[in-house]
Order: sequence, then structure tokens, then C-alpha cells
Amino acid sequence: MVLRRDICLLEAEIATDRLILRPTSFIDLDQIFSKFNERVTRFMFPSPARSSVETASFIADSIDGMVNRTNLQLTILRKETPNQFAGCAGLHHLESRTPEIGIWLAEDSQGLGLGLEAVEAVCSWAADEIEFDYIKYPVDRANGASRHIPESLGAEVEDEYDRITPDGRTLNIVEYRICPDR
Repeated sequence: MVLRRDICLLEAEIATDRLILRPTSFIDLDQIFSKFNERVTRFMFPSPARSSVETASFIADSIDGMVNRTNLQLTILRKETPNQFAGCAGLHHLESRTPEIGIWLAEDSQGLGLGLEAVEAVCSWAADEIEFDYIKYPVDRANGASRHIPESLGAEVEDEYDRITPDGRTLNIVEYRICPDR
């Protein structure tokens, strides 16, 4: 395990000026199911859930990952309107020296700089809480808004590859490496 101390990921909470990131739980099911739609997932590996049962399975797997300390799955909430759902962020493969970050924002939270704010917060948490060489940030080449996030953090493309999604789409991935800020 690469965590620096004995922490319970189910209790991890990260706050920024505009956001609260807290562990994803079943209270988020309706928001995740309704807002993780085809427009949001256009450049992403997963497809939207076809039913709330699929979303519940994702949440259960996320909780298992946090219990096993291999995955930190967070719900992003906006502070400005009491606990307005903004999206999800995940830090995966915590047992690795090269964990991977992923993020998605609901359509009404896009274009406001919240993605960068959330990724910065998760990377800062990681620098404090886990031992790692760098964080992988894979993104589709055509997703300019998501590419802006690691580029704003000074990351550069370190790898490129194609990835076929479960629904048959081809993603042209550029993988950034975000180094620890220590």
C-alpha cells in the first residue's frame, strides 16, 4: 500500500474555495445517473448507465475500492448553492506508484474552471497522502477543455494510444503525467 498513513478513504473530504469533494455514496445515485449522459461521456471511456441499477453497481464498486484503499472516488459539490452536484473525480490505482486521475462535470458545471480546481485539489491531497512518482491523466485528444487542465498544471503529453470503449468508440488518448508538488 502506498498511502502514507492509516486513513479511511470513506472519510476523505477535500475543500476548495468553491467546491467540496467527498466520497461518493448511494445518496449520489440519482444525480450521477441523470447527469452522466451521452454529452458528458462523449470523450470518455465509460458510457452512460442504461439504468439506475448500473449506477448503483458503479457506486458499490467505488465504495469497495475505498474500503480496500485502492481507489478514491469523490462526488464534487458546488458550495455556492447548497451542495449542488457538479460531477465526480476519481483517483484510481492507489496501490501503484502511478495512480490515474479521472474527472467529469455535469453540463451545468462545465466552463467555469471547476474541473481544474477539482483536479488541483485531488493532486494536492495525493501529494500529502500517498507516495507516487506521478499521476496519469489520460484524455481524448479532441477534448480541448479536459486537456487544458493538465496543461494548466504544467504537465506534458508523455504517451499516446488508442482505446476502444465498451460501446465501440475509438478514443485517441494523450496521457499526461502530473508530478507531485512537493
